[in-house]
Amino acid sequence: MIEAIASGQAAISREATRKKVLAGVFVAIGTALVMWIWIIGALKSPQTGWDFPVFYIPAHLPVHLLYSRDAFAAFWREHLSPLGVPHWAPYVRPAIFSLLLRPLSALPYQQAMWLWLAGGVTAYFAAIAVLIRRFKLPGFLFTAYAAFFPALAGTVSGADITVYLLALTLALVLLECRRDGLAGCALIVGLCKFNLIMLIPVVLLFHRRFRAFMFLAGGAVFVAASSMVLTPLGDYIAAMIDAPRKTAGFFPVGLKGFSTAIGQPWCYPVLVAIILVVCCGLMRRLPFTEAFCIAVTGSLLIVPYVTWYDSTLLALPLAVIYARGGTVVRIICVSVLAAVPLWLHGGGYNGPIGFMHVGVELFILGYFAYMADLCRLSFRALGSPGTNERRTIACE
Repeated sequence: MIEAIASGQAAISREATRKKVLAGVFVAIGTALVMWIWIIGALKSPQTGWDFPVFYIPAHLPVHLLYSRDAFAAFWREHLSPLGVPHWAPYVRPAIFSLLLRPLSALPYQQAMWLWLAGGVTAYFAAIAVLIRRFKLPGFLFTAYAAFFPALAGTVSGADITVYLLALTLALVLLECRRDGLAGCALIVGLCKFNLIMLIPVVLLFHRRFRAFMFLAGGAVFVAASSMVLTPLGDYIAAMIDAPRKTAGFFPVGLKGFSTAIGQPWCYPVLVAIILVVCCGLMRRLPFTEAFCIAVTGSLLIVPYVTWYDSTLLALPLAVIYARGGTVVRIICVSVLAAVPLWLHGGGYNGPIGFMHVGVELFILGYFAYMADLCRLSFRALGSPGTNERRTIACE
């Protein structure tokens, strides 16, 4: 009988392994097909590498000319325009980060561009793999994430947003593991586009993650001081102010883009104030992981200089919502990831009109507000306030 039981268990184990292998094969095939479509599109699209000159030109210029429009234009005319590169855009990152771009100067433009795009795709799928593993998500989401328009179209255009997604994902995992010092170091990468992590320090303070906050603050001081040594602060500020007006094809998204699209720019500061109050309230009430997602989503909503591919960062809160939500919520999350036409015409990519970005961000905030209400009810059911651990258990 013991042998029969063992034989039955072995058969069940083999069947489970077979199903896992088959599921893995289907996910790999589906992901490969989606990526093949992206590759074909990249080879044919005039948008491929559109933003890459922003990084390739600074790799060649002396640091003191980093924010010089004349120097950018001269390099483009001499080296890139003959190759058919249609335009250039100003560099608006802190000067210290431009040093990381120097290795690109050793490569011809086309080789450097394709290597850059491959690195962006690698960073994106590394972040998705970490999210799927951390939150125990089903494997088919890998294919759904492969269709996520802001991430893949943004990478094809030459944006570096997937690097920030990877940095934020690693920071969240490290914070959940109480490795706050390493998490603070990971967040320093986000200082390259500090507007996208504006609420992250707030959530760290609300949840008393002071060590991570101090590492991030120390990194901010170093980035600011070293950048001012390399280039005058006035040049950097002027470049940031001029960039939205002088970047070809730029349309803001978030609340700034929403206010512009409805023809009521005056409502932008009003909406920012409302969303900021809501985000702060949710970040204080929710467990840390959910509060971190609020910080990411809220930053994308309220800051004025946010472009369409910055919505790549929504991959993180969508993963958390899928892990926490029921069937209907999960269907919505998958639909958001796979809704390529809605993202394509949802504002920012090909014009200012469209509300996809704001709609998804408000969905995320709405879900977490609902979750915060459940936390409050569960918290009351438990009786006295108690510890943060009890609060987390109640919400999960």
